[in-house]
Amino acid sequence: MSNVTKLPATPVRDLIAEMKGCERLGNEVRMQGRLVPNMVMYDRRPGRDEIEFSLDGRVMFGFPSECAWDAAAFAFAAMAVGAGRDPLNFELADFSKKVVSLAGDETE
Repeated sequence: MSNVTKLPATPVRDLIAEMKGCERLGNEVRMQGRLVPNMVMYDRRPGRDEIEFSLDGRVMFGFPSECAWDAAAFAFAAMAVGAGRDPLNFELADFSKKVVSLAGDETE
């Protein structure tokens, strides 16, 4: 008899699914419970292992799916710095709206 408790395995997070917001000619991008302004995401999987981001409808960048979350997080932090905000404290960020997932998959 052992007193060691076996913990359940941590589920693998799908960061691309967490980023996807509402779809309107692409998906809105959500990061840390906030809507990334002026950014739209196009998931090109399964045909291509690529996620494309469009900034303000004028500039598009494609990234492999394993790098896409980091690229979007970097762009979001750059927008926060450009707006004069602390990129590590989004609570006071009036440049991005707070969003809630109706599917209940919010992971803040």
